[in-house]
Amino acid sequence: MAQEMKIAKIISTKQVVVNAGSNAGLKVGDKLEIIDKFGDDPIVDPDTGENLGTLDLVKGNVIVSKVYPHMAIADSQKASSFLKTMSPELLASPFSSLYGSSYQEDLNVDPSQITGGFPQSDNQQIRIGDIVIKR
Repeated sequence: MAQEMKIAKIISTKQVVVNAGSNAGLKVGDKLEIIDKFGDDPIVDPDTGENLGTLDLVKGNVIVSKVYPHMAIADSQKASSFLKTMSPELLASPFSSLYGSSYQEDLNVDPSQITGGFPQSDNQQIRIGDIVIKR
């Protein structure tokens, strides 16, 4: 069974280190989700009685920017404040860059575990040891 990926270090509100790298098949550009399990009770199929697993609560989305043999650096996604309010059709157009500038989103990390940067508060904070999955 493959090792479960987890947050190994929080560099800033924009970067984290994952405890898996090229050894786990990660590549630059891979999209990862930082998750928390939503409850301990499994979801059961009403027809078959099969255990379908538990629900995942997504704490953050990151993109792998640098890969080492046993770890990877992942960055928060880039976004645009104006583009978030646009329709999907306009976002897909070749002229979408004319509608606003982009910026890098902050990850909702636990401020006490940042090795630099400014703290940010919320209930679903990203913490060292959180599970990471590839999407």
